[in-house]
Amino acid sequence: MPRRILTRARALKFGAVLAVGCLALSACSSSGDDAASTSNNAADESAPPLTGEPIKIGYGASLSGPQATNGLGAQAVARAWQKYTNSHGGVNGHPVEIEVVDTKNTVPGATSVAKQFLNDDSVDAIFLTDLVAEGAMTKLFTNTPVAIISGGGSSDLLWSALPGVFQDVSGSDYTVKAYADQAKAAGGKKFGWAACAEVAVCQENGGKAMSYAQSIGMKGVGTQLISASASSYTAECLSFIRDGADAIAFNIGFATGTRFASDCLQQGYTGIFSVINSGFDQKAFGKVPGFRSTGGTNGFPWWSQSEPAKTYRDAMAKYSPDGIWTSGNSTAIWSSFELLKKALETAKPSKITRQTVMDAMYTVKNETLDGLLPEPITFTKGKPSKPVGCSWLFKFNAGEDNPESIEPSKSGNGAKGDLASTCIGY
Repeated sequence: MPRRILTRARALKFGAVLAVGCLALSACSSSGDDAASTSNNAADESAPPLTGEPIKIGYGASLSGPQATNGLGAQAVARAWQKYTNSHGGVNGHPVEIEVVDTKNTVPGATSVAKQFLNDDSVDAIFLTDLVAEGAMTKLFTNTPVAIISGGGSSDLLWSALPGVFQDVSGSDYTVKAYADQAKAAGGKKFGWAACAEVAVCQENGGKAMSYAQSIGMKGVGTQLISASASSYTAECLSFIRDGADAIAFNIGFATGTRFASDCLQQGYTGIFSVINSGFDQKAFGKVPGFRSTGGTNGFPWWSQSEPAKTYRDAMAKYSPDGIWTSGNSTAIWSSFELLKKALETAKPSKITRQTVMDAMYTVKNETLDGLLPEPITFTKGKPSKPVGCSWLFKFNAGEDNPESIEPSKSGNGAKGDLASTCIGY
């Protein structure tokens, strides 16, 4: 059995969760990750001693299902952040223990995982990455006794609806507008929407996007449903081409998006693709000949030359070398972990409990994490998270080393250079 990340004493407390299919970070990793764990033992042994009680985080993530790439990216980031943080003194001397459980990209799966964590009093905070199921979790998380923290979450039905639920990136309503805005800025005139067939909200977003595109002077050419299991997208591509689309938004996971883009380019599509967040991965699209895109990311630019971004890249390279990291979904998750760390370092609770972690999150005031967050974030006790109306814009074409940041005339987060964010508003 692969080596566990959790300490043995704390791991035993997760017995009930393990019995229903819980996946520890190391247990679920690839052989490459296991090799990284072994090679980094020396560094871990030389780290400052961690004498505080562990901070235990339960993480529900879609490790399987139609949007599994989001959860797999979350798993890789969680692993790297935990190991990096613990090798650099932990959080105020407290080691971090993260247990990742597969939500299976379904509402029943996510509900089951969330209930397991909610009913385990040793879990100090809960992270969630499941873009399929998150919008249906509102009732379950109402009056939550434990901090629920966004892992790149999108649904406004959850993340900006409840107190105790913490969001630090833009949600779906903002994203719908951003797809069209960035397409128009890149010269697009006829706007199409490629929607994930497995999730009803993807198609619903298409209707909103068409209305918004028309309101800013573009012509909407409609929505095509894109199934992750389809063997070909020729019909959908030809439909867009016949309608004259010169900008197609990807409301689909990047694993599906690469195949869809390849098919469309082979059918003669000459326009651009509008990509955002978990719908884009630099490594994946960089291998699609002829791919041209205008993009946005709710997580900080992973290509940034700033020191915080370099720390992220170095940690991912060292601790999750095979993980998904060239994606806004992954950087958004890293920022959420860093925000939790900053909150606890500010609050300095004498004891780690659910309540002290919740209280610590409410110490977050006008925080940007030196440019890792898209706008100053404030959490107010008793109120839902304020919707975020800023992100980072870029251009990327296959064959280029990195995306090219599009710097705004005014920085939304106060940062300069490639960490300066653009604000469209909510």
